[in-house]
Amino acid sequence: MVKVYYQKLIKAYPYELCSVLLDHHNLRDFFNATFKVVKKADIGEPQGGKGCVREVTILGIRFCEKIIKADEKGIHYCVIDDFPVKAHAGHIRFHREGNHTLVAYSISCLAPWFIPNRLLQRVLQNDVEQCLHKLGERFDPR
Repeated sequence: MVKVYYQKLIKAYPYELCSVLLDHHNLRDFFNATFKVVKKADIGEPQGGKGCVREVTILGIRFCEKIIKADEKGIHYCVIDDFPVKAHAGHIRFHREGNHTLVAYSISCLAPWFIPNRLLQRVLQNDVEQCLHKLGERFDPR
């Protein structure tokens, strides 16, 4: 099992962070990937929220992720069809601290047989850290 975790205190409110992270078309601002919505969110859910399916393209590989839950407490998503990794689950949790939010991002998955766990863990860890740093810069650009 591959597990990564990173947290960052960001000068924004949870609803602002959730809104930015559910704007799937612009997630390329935070990740080295492109995102395309292939199914809209369930009726009654925020745009890009629960039920939304997005196609992710990274390094020429395409796969789909489904938003399981999205609100001011956080976002939970998973990769559909266990490709390119199996049992991939991502959790982004928001904990408000005054006019800041502690964002905790965790991913767990199983690497395919041809990718060493440590290599996949390093790649995912770098992606998560890059995402949160860029997200922080969006709200506090110094």
